[in-house]
Amino acid sequence: MKGKITALVALLACAGCGEKGGDKPADTKGGAPKTEAKAPATEAAPATEAAAAPAKKAWLTVAKYGVQLEVPEGAKAEDAAGTSVMVMSPDGSCTVMLAKKDDMSYFPSYDSTIKEIEQGTMGKKKEMLKNEKTDEQNWVIHYTKENMIEPGKTQYGVDVRKKIGNDEYSCGRITDTEADAKCVLDACNGLKPAEGAGAAPAPGSEAAPGSAPAPGSEAAPGSAP
Repeated sequence: MKGKITALVALLACAGCGEKGGDKPADTKGGAPKTEAKAPATEAAPATEAAAAPAKKAWLTVAKYGVQLEVPEGAKAEDAAGTSVMVMSPDGSCTVMLAKKDDMSYFPSYDSTIKEIEQGTMGKKKEMLKNEKTDEQNWVIHYTKENMIEPGKTQYGVDVRKKIGNDEYSCGRITDTEADAKCVLDACNGLKPAEGAGAAPAPGSEAAPGSAPAPGSEAAPGSAP
């Protein structure tokens, strides 16, 4: 009996012998061992689209006056109020009001034009950007003013007077953006005699008489109404 008790004690004492000195097995309770999650690679933001290229320009002949000016390709000349002509680009952003001095046109002097701008006849003046006068028949005026219809908004005025041969021309417009004003200013500054003046106009260069001007076309002070 004593031997049996001794053997039992020895058996119990060795029950956990296999756990000593060995590596403890991985705890699999709750499923597979956790792994560190990796943040998904972020895609680089697409490059911003390049700004639209400026419209290609071409020389347009205004056969009615025998002059030409460089404007966006596809622009057309149409009869406007009185004897004036409106030259408008396909999208309408570059619209030039052109007139030749005659008995029916309104051609104020340089001093009167400046006075109208200073007094805010067409809207309160903000800043004079360019005021270059060669003589009473040649000048370039570029300024900013307040929009009369939408106070707080800025508009850009262009008024160019140029003598070509024996004729005097008024060229300009009031625009809503600086870019449109630059287009008008460049076109008016480049006004010159048409090549082969007196020849028949190219098809589509002038609209049929009586066509209505585009809505919102506003002439700058000094240009024909």
